[in-house]
Amino acid sequence: MRVAVVNAGSSSVKLRVVADGVVADAVDLGPPGDRLATQLDAYLDAAGDLDATGHRVVHGGDRFTRPVVVDDAARAELDRLEDLAPLHNPPATRAIDEIRRLRPALPVVACFDTAFHATLPAAARTYALPAEWTERFGVRRYGFHGLSCQWALRRAGELSGRDPDRLRVVVCHLGGGASVTAIRDGRSADTTMGFTPTEGLVMATRSGDVDPGALAWLVEHGVDAAELGDALERR
Repeated sequence: MRVAVVNAGSSSVKLRVVADGVVADAVDLGPPGDRLATQLDAYLDAAGDLDATGHRVVHGGDRFTRPVVVDDAARAELDRLEDLAPLHNPPATRAIDEIRRLRPALPVVACFDTAFHATLPAAARTYALPAEWTERFGVRRYGFHGLSCQWALRRAGELSGRDPDRLRVVVCHLGGGASVTAIRDGRSADTTMGFTPTEGLVMATRSGDVDPGALAWLVEHGVDAAELGDALERR
């Protein structure tokens, strides 16, 4: 099987062709700009025969807990998730849209960073907030970097000669974004990222954990939601 893998983020687009589990070609682009459609078209032409394209999508919410072939219904659902990850999901959905337009007969599969954490137990996923907020708004821990966690778990099994589904592992994903995930018997048991990828460890531009009382105090003293969100995510 030959699959073109598209990892479209806010700061870069990474393209890979994976043939029978082995990376056969790799191209890294800058931020997704006006030329994205042309770049994707050229890459697909150079890739030759493909069976599908696979796309990393950061946030799948409660709706997507496993990879899905993107049809019109799934694409509409992706729009509803955009405000949960406004910096991360739009570039991915844009790349999905371009490929569906450029190669309408080619299956497009979305793979979600949150899906691996669908197994989080209630004690790990539930915030100590009013229950109606969880029920009405879906405020809970979703977790991220799940695709990285899956790879690290599988690789740890290979290197140790053990069944990944029997391992107890702590996975540290350390890059521009950073998280730590506890895995028990092949399933996510706890993780540092939460409702958004901002929670947890300090990162390159994201604040990580901050006293929520301090944030409420800042709002009371004139910092509006837009400025607060920008500061926590970018500054």
